[in-house]
Amino acid sequence: MTAFAKTRAAARYAAVTGGGLTHYRAAVVARRARACEQALSDDDPQLPAVSHGLARGLVLAVRDLADRAWLAASGDDPDIAAFTALETTAVPPAPGLLDEILSRVLWARFAPHAGRDGTPQGGDRGSGPRPGSAAASPGQHMAGVTGGERDLR
Repeated sequence: MTAFAKTRAAARYAAVTGGGLTHYRAAVVARRARACEQALSDDDPQLPAVSHGLARGLVLAVRDLADRAWLAASGDDPDIAAFTALETTAVPPAPGLLDEILSRVLWARFAPHAGRDGTPQGGDRGSGPRPGSAAASPGQHMAGVTGGERDLR
């Protein structure tokens, strides 16, 4: 079962574009996503309790990869708000919805963004738009502003 394919793809991208700690944390996300998928494919009467615990571990791994400080600074983004709301929910959402929420956070954090000349650039800045969204992450609207204002990239 590939219930967390989007999350694993975003984690792979983060691993490639980030440094050593990012690479390690992305590997943890990938392992936890595979564990969740394995639990979902098993026929086990304890599955709800096990899968909820595994899903919680996956959420925490994504939180660590995205970085708590970045999440706090990006809290006005609806995708980030949906993610942070997961910390207070007793039962995780369905795997498909959880995959969507987790992958959007990782893409918002690690997505490539356009440089000053309009060419895509990878990296760990998290200021590029999410896939499928015209909205930019916090700070993108100020990128390249002149007239005494700082470039926030």
